[in-house]
Amino acid sequence: MKESLPACRNIIKLLRIGDVIQGSPAIIVFLSTHAYNYPETIIIYGTVYAQQIRHGSAREADILRIRILGASGSEVADRRAPAFLVDGESLLDAGTIGLSLKIREEQKIRRIILTHAHFDHIKGIPFMLDNLVTRGTANTITVISGRDVIRDLKTNIFNNKIWPDFTKIPTPDRPVLRYRTASASREERFNGYNLVMIRVNHTVPAYGIILTNPKGKKIAYTGDTGPTDRFWKKVDEYRVKHLIVESSFPNRLEDLALKTGHLTPALLKKELAKMGNPPPKIYLMHAKPQYFPEIEQEIQGIARGTIRYLRQEEVLTI
Repeated sequence: MKESLPACRNIIKLLRIGDVIQGSPAIIVFLSTHAYNYPETIIIYGTVYAQQIRHGSAREADILRIRILGASGSEVADRRAPAFLVDGESLLDAGTIGLSLKIREEQKIRRIILTHAHFDHIKGIPFMLDNLVTRGTANTITVISGRDVIRDLKTNIFNNKIWPDFTKIPTPDRPVLRYRTASASREERFNGYNLVMIRVNHTVPAYGIILTNPKGKKIAYTGDTGPTDRFWKKVDEYRVKHLIVESSFPNRLEDLALKTGHLTPALLKKELAKMGNPPPKIYLMHAKPQYFPEIEQEIQGIARGTIRYLRQEEVLTI
């Protein structure tokens, strides 16, 4: 949106990015530097910048709103695994859910779109399903992914050994979990959104995602990938302006990155060059925490100021 961001001064209260300001059709999109971060809340002393939103709803304001629950390549005390909450009701990957959301926020989720079945991208799902059943919410979560990813979940996670088969709980007629198989050869639609899944190059079956909201706003997300080709062709074809892409290891560990199906800043530069018109907004995720300062410095050497890592709990508005 092009409107200027009005400043709300002298606020001293508990707030979170994404909260709707009471009594005002505005949503918090940026916090001043005088903020202290805690796992669940942010205490603001000073300035909160808010973006005007009609009726306080991201959907009604014709924007695509993406809250970064986690974007790390591993989990440590202050870094969560990848999970991106779209418009409050859809997740792109699910490395963290219950540790990031309030109960009422968790209960609003209706679907999870998975890029692949590695643990750091699905870790939040088992506990979320357990929470919904024990609270008696009657929610059903639809997990959307490729046939091979769905098969991995059924066989290796929700198999009544590692975790219950929630497609039959609380009852087979009204389960908390359903699967929806997406094909890489066709577009999927749900609730006015358009979903395209494209195979990428990882150590297990994996897909990149292009998601378009009812008003045509798009986000492309690679998930985990090494060097790939088809995904970039689709990003070009769909004229995507916002991209979330991985960069997991520093350049000196390129051999390890390639072996494990990931990218370094140098490899990322080559990947972006495969597009005729790279997205003007590029956000990075999945850096291994112990290498983050080194990777971030190398990224600045590629494109200073135009590519950056996502910050946990920030909100992208498209």
